[in-house]
Amino acid sequence: MAAELTRRFVTRQLQLTVEELEREAERLAVAARIYADEIAAGRHGSAHRLAQDAAALALTERRLAGMREIAGLLDEGPTS
Repeated sequence: MAAELTRRFVTRQLQLTVEELEREAERLAVAARIYADEIAAGRHGSAHRLAQDAAALALTERRLAGMREIAGLLDEGPTS
């Protein structure tokens, strides 16, 4: 019972993190487009914003990788 509850919790957390990653990727794409438009218009651009969005995306991806590793361990079950 507890193992099934844990699996369901981890599965839901994975799903939420994937959705967060998708949102952050979209935000990064928008920031990149804005940056490109600013540079094309001769303005200095907002590279700091682009870098912040890229860093947030990388952090979420690392978190997701760790969660997937945990989920893999749960799927393996006890090794006794």
